[in-house]
Amino acid sequence: ADGPEKRPDPSEPGSKKTYTKKEFLDLYGEKKGANVWKKAGKAIATVEAKAPKKADGKEFLDLYGEKKGAAIWKKAGQGAKKAEKEKAEKPVKVTDEKKKFTLKRESEEEAIGWSRDQKFNLIDVDEDSVAAKAGLTAGLRVLSVNGTRVNKKTNIPKIVKEAGLEVELEAVEVRKDSNEFFTRREFSEYYAADGEAKWAKAGKKRTKKVKKDTEATEEKKEAAAEN
Repeated sequence: ADGPEKRPDPSEPGSKKTYTKKEFLDLYGEKKGANVWKKAGKAIATVEAKAPKKADGKEFLDLYGEKKGAAIWKKAGQGAKKAEKEKAEKPVKVTDEKKKFTLKRESEEEAIGWSRDQKFNLIDVDEDSVAAKAGLTAGLRVLSVNGTRVNKKTNIPKIVKEAGLEVELEAVEVRKDSNEFFTRREFSEYYAADGEAKWAKAGKKRTKKVKKDTEATEEKKEAAAEN
């Protein structure tokens, strides 16, 4: 066992001697001894706080002796590495860029021309549709309709119908990961420090898919024109 904790006396700078709390109380009296003991603890804490910045840990060796000082120096270094790792793993704080769109229909019967999932992520937007003319594309998540925040119970067709011929939408970009769509903020929250890299990778996959789909559509148009 290491025995009771010992601390150097602050009134003896440079001394390698250390004392137990009882020895402090016996030497200075109960009240002053407790204060000096506390002051000695703060001095140790200050040295430990500076430890990771030191080159050789000499202050630890001077304060605790060679064996114990080396052990505490090593422990302090491990603590610093753990703190750095935790800092590196923390998510980069990002916010989703909200975009506004205005759907304009010529009649209440005119279809919007989109398909979406249960989370209001747009899966597809018909060419030359009301949605397409408003600037909406697949890869967006609808957040609100005419200022009303959407949720699982929101009936978008009903809101659009009641809104008349012009409807204001708010949406954010989403990208696919593991067959589900997530916003940039959600990527950051899930993947922590890797969130931005994962978001960028998902964006490249999305770009390739859009290019491939566009080429396929053009080929179909050309084939139809030839027939």
